[in-house]
Amino acid sequence: MAFVKDVEAAARVSRIGGLPLAPEGFSWPCCSVCDGPLRFLLQLMADDLGDHSESLRPGVLLSFFMCDNDPGQCEAWNPKAGGNRAYLFAAGSAVAVPSPGEAFVLPQCFEIGICEVEPETAEEVADFKVVGWLGGEAEWWEDDMTPECSGCGVPMGFVAQMREGYSRNWLMNFGGGEAFVFGCPPCGAAAVVLQG
Repeated sequence: MAFVKDVEAAARVSRIGGLPLAPEGFSWPCCSVCDGPLRFLLQLMADDLGDHSESLRPGVLLSFFMCDNDPGQCEAWNPKAGGNRAYLFAAGSAVAVPSPGEAFVLPQCFEIGICEVEPETAEEVADFKVVGWLGGEAEWWEDDMTPECSGCGVPMGFVAQMREGYSRNWLMNFGGGEAFVFGCPPCGAAAVVLQG
Protein backbone atom coordinates (compact mmCIF):
# COMPACT_ATOMS: atom_id res chain seq x y z
CA MET A 1 0.00 0.00 0.00
CA ALA A 2 1.25 3.48 -0.73
CA PHE A 3 0.34 7.15 -0.35
CA VAL A 4 -2.10 8.23 -3.07
CA LYS A 5 -3.37 11.76 -2.31
CA ASP A 6 -4.77 14.07 0.33
CA VAL A 7 -8.49 13.51 0.87
CA GLU A 8 -11.36 14.94 2.92
CA ALA A 9 -11.55 13.94 6.58
CA ALA A 10 -14.64 11.74 6.09
CA ALA A 11 -13.71 10.20 2.71
CA ARG A 12 -15.07 6.68 2.08
CA VAL A 13 -11.67 5.29 1.09
CA SER A 14 -8.83 3.42 2.74
CA ARG A 15 -6.91 6.17 4.49
CA ILE A 16 -4.67 7.29 7.29
CA GLY A 17 -6.07 10.14 9.38
CA GLY A 18 -9.31 12.05 9.15
CA LEU A 19 -12.45 11.06 11.06
CA PRO A 20 -13.49 7.46 11.63
CA LEU A 21 -16.58 6.12 9.87
CA ALA A 22 -18.76 4.08 12.23
CA PRO A 23 -22.41 3.17 12.85
CA GLU A 24 -24.73 5.90 14.18
CA GLY A 25 -24.39 6.13 17.96
CA PHE A 26 -20.78 4.88 18.06
CA SER A 27 -18.92 6.33 21.06
CA TRP A 28 -15.32 7.42 20.60
CA PRO A 29 -13.20 4.78 22.38
CA CYS A 30 -11.09 5.53 25.45
CA CYS A 31 -7.96 3.87 26.77
CA SER A 32 -8.62 1.25 29.46
CA VAL A 33 -5.43 2.28 31.26
CA CYS A 34 -5.42 6.11 31.34
CA ASP A 35 -9.13 6.69 30.48
CA GLY A 36 -8.18 9.27 27.82
CA PRO A 37 -9.66 9.19 24.30
CA LEU A 38 -7.74 7.07 21.82
CA ARG A 39 -6.33 8.64 18.65
CA PHE A 40 -7.87 7.56 15.34
CA LEU A 41 -5.15 6.46 12.91
CA LEU A 42 -6.32 4.21 10.12
CA GLN A 43 -9.27 3.01 8.08
CA LEU A 44 -9.10 0.11 5.61
CA MET A 45 -12.06 -0.48 3.29
CA ALA A 46 -12.28 -4.17 2.31
CA ASP A 47 -13.70 -3.27 -1.11
CA ASP A 48 -10.61 -1.14 -1.86
CA LEU A 49 -8.27 -4.03 -1.16
CA GLY A 50 -9.45 -6.44 -3.84
CA ASP A 51 -8.00 -9.95 -3.65
CA HIS A 52 -5.80 -8.86 -0.76
CA SER A 53 -8.71 -8.65 1.71
CA GLU A 54 -9.30 -12.35 2.39
CA SER A 55 -9.27 -11.68 6.15
CA LEU A 56 -12.06 -9.07 5.80
CA ARG A 57 -15.61 -9.56 4.52
CA PRO A 58 -16.64 -7.53 1.45
CA GLY A 59 -18.50 -4.37 2.39
CA VAL A 60 -16.75 -3.83 5.74
CA LEU A 61 -14.26 -1.29 6.96
CA LEU A 62 -11.61 -1.74 9.61
CA SER A 63 -10.86 1.19 11.93
CA PHE A 64 -7.85 1.42 14.23
CA PHE A 65 -7.44 3.64 17.31
CA MET A 66 -4.42 3.85 19.63
CA CYS A 67 -3.58 5.62 22.90
CA ASP A 68 -1.10 8.45 22.40
CA ASN A 69 -1.87 10.34 25.62
CA ASP A 70 1.30 9.21 27.41
CA PRO A 71 3.28 7.27 24.77
CA GLY A 72 4.76 4.02 26.00
CA GLN A 73 2.77 3.92 29.26
CA CYS A 74 -0.54 2.32 28.24
CA GLU A 75 0.69 -0.86 26.52
CA ALA A 76 -0.69 0.26 23.16
CA TRP A 77 1.26 -2.60 21.55
CA ASN A 78 -0.99 -5.21 23.17
CA PRO A 79 -4.51 -5.60 21.72
CA LYS A 80 -5.78 -7.06 25.03
CA ALA A 81 -4.45 -4.32 27.35
CA GLY A 82 -6.90 -1.62 26.23
CA GLY A 83 -4.37 0.86 24.82
CA ASN A 84 -5.54 0.22 21.27
CA ARG A 85 -8.79 -0.82 19.61
CA ALA A 86 -9.65 -2.17 16.17
CA TYR A 87 -13.21 -2.47 14.86
CA LEU A 88 -14.99 -3.96 11.86
CA PHE A 89 -18.08 -2.05 10.68
CA ALA A 90 -20.47 -2.29 7.73
CA ALA A 91 -19.14 0.40 5.39
CA GLY A 92 -22.43 1.25 3.68
CA SER A 93 -24.21 2.62 6.75
CA ALA A 94 -21.19 4.15 8.49
CA VAL A 95 -21.11 7.90 9.20
CA ALA A 96 -18.29 10.24 10.26
CA VAL A 97 -17.80 10.37 14.03
CA PRO A 98 -16.87 13.80 15.46
CA SER A 99 -13.52 13.88 17.27
CA PRO A 100 -13.39 14.71 20.99
CA GLY A 101 -10.51 17.11 20.20
CA GLU A 102 -7.72 17.91 17.73
CA ALA A 103 -5.23 15.78 19.65
CA PHE A 104 -7.21 12.63 18.83
CA VAL A 105 -6.93 12.83 15.04
CA LEU A 106 -3.88 13.22 12.80
CA PRO A 107 -3.25 16.72 11.38
CA GLN A 108 -3.46 15.47 7.78
CA CYS A 109 -5.62 12.87 6.02
CA PHE A 110 -4.51 10.93 2.96
CA GLU A 111 -5.78 8.06 0.86
CA ILE A 112 -3.78 4.86 0.59
CA GLY A 113 -4.03 2.56 -2.39
CA ILE A 114 -2.75 -0.73 -3.72
CA CYS A 115 0.49 -0.74 -5.66
CA GLU A 116 2.72 -3.56 -6.82
CA VAL A 117 6.22 -2.73 -5.60
CA GLU A 118 9.32 -4.90 -5.71
CA PRO A 119 12.10 -2.41 -4.97
CA GLU A 120 15.70 -3.50 -4.68
CA THR A 121 16.85 -0.85 -2.21
CA ALA A 122 15.51 1.04 0.84
CA GLU A 123 15.75 4.27 -1.19
CA GLU A 124 13.36 2.86 -3.79
CA VAL A 125 10.87 1.94 -1.04
CA ALA A 126 11.00 5.55 0.22
CA ASP A 127 10.42 6.85 -3.33
CA PHE A 128 7.19 4.84 -3.52
CA LYS A 129 6.01 6.17 -0.12
CA VAL A 130 5.07 2.63 0.88
CA VAL A 131 3.00 2.65 4.09
CA GLY A 132 2.32 -1.06 4.43
CA TRP A 133 1.77 -4.51 2.97
CA LEU A 134 -1.43 -6.49 2.47
CA GLY A 135 -2.10 -10.18 2.86
CA GLY A 136 0.35 -13.02 2.87
CA GLU A 137 2.25 -13.59 6.11
CA ALA A 138 3.19 -11.11 8.83
CA GLU A 139 6.90 -10.31 8.88
CA TRP A 140 7.29 -10.18 12.66
CA TRP A 141 10.11 -8.14 14.16
CA GLU A 142 10.13 -10.42 17.21
CA ASP A 143 8.07 -13.49 18.18
CA ASP A 144 4.86 -14.37 16.33
CA MET A 145 2.07 -12.62 18.25
CA THR A 146 -0.92 -13.54 16.06
CA PRO A 147 -3.95 -12.79 18.26
CA GLU A 148 -6.74 -15.26 18.88
CA CYS A 149 -10.29 -14.07 18.25
CA SER A 150 -12.10 -13.38 21.53
CA GLY A 151 -15.29 -14.73 19.94
CA CYS A 152 -14.26 -18.11 18.51
CA GLY A 153 -10.75 -18.64 19.92
CA VAL A 154 -9.25 -19.24 16.46
CA PRO A 155 -6.08 -17.35 15.38
CA MET A 156 -7.12 -14.24 13.44
CA GLY A 157 -6.31 -13.80 9.76
CA PHE A 158 -3.52 -11.41 8.78
CA VAL A 159 -4.78 -8.30 6.95
CA ALA A 160 -1.91 -5.79 6.74
CA GLN A 161 1.40 -4.64 8.12
CA MET A 162 1.58 -0.85 8.52
CA ARG A 163 4.53 1.53 8.82
CA GLU A 164 4.43 4.72 10.89
CA GLY A 165 4.50 7.02 7.83
CA TYR A 166 6.75 9.66 6.31
CA SER A 167 5.39 13.01 7.44
CA ARG A 168 4.96 14.56 10.89
CA ASN A 169 1.40 15.42 9.87
CA TRP A 170 0.36 11.81 9.39
CA LEU A 171 2.87 9.89 11.49
CA MET A 172 1.22 7.00 13.31
CA ASN A 173 3.31 6.69 16.47
CA PHE A 174 4.26 3.01 16.63
CA GLY A 175 7.37 3.70 18.72
CA GLY A 176 9.57 3.23 15.64
CA GLY A 177 8.00 -0.13 14.86
CA GLU A 178 5.11 -1.41 12.76
CA ALA A 179 1.46 -2.34 13.28
CA PHE A 180 0.16 -5.82 12.40
CA VAL A 181 -3.55 -5.78 11.54
CA PHE A 182 -5.77 -8.87 11.87
CA GLY A 183 -9.41 -9.77 11.32
CA CYS A 184 -11.85 -12.59 12.00
CA PRO A 185 -14.62 -12.26 9.37
CA PRO A 186 -17.03 -14.83 10.88
CA CYS A 187 -17.01 -13.01 14.24
CA GLY A 188 -16.75 -9.48 12.85
CA ALA A 189 -13.70 -8.89 15.05
CA ALA A 190 -10.37 -7.11 14.47
CA ALA A 191 -7.13 -6.63 16.40
CA VAL A 192 -3.82 -4.83 16.01
CA VAL A 193 -0.44 -5.79 17.49
CA LEU A 194 2.54 -3.40 17.53
CA GLN A 195 6.17 -4.51 17.38
CA GLY A 196 9.33 -2.48 17.09
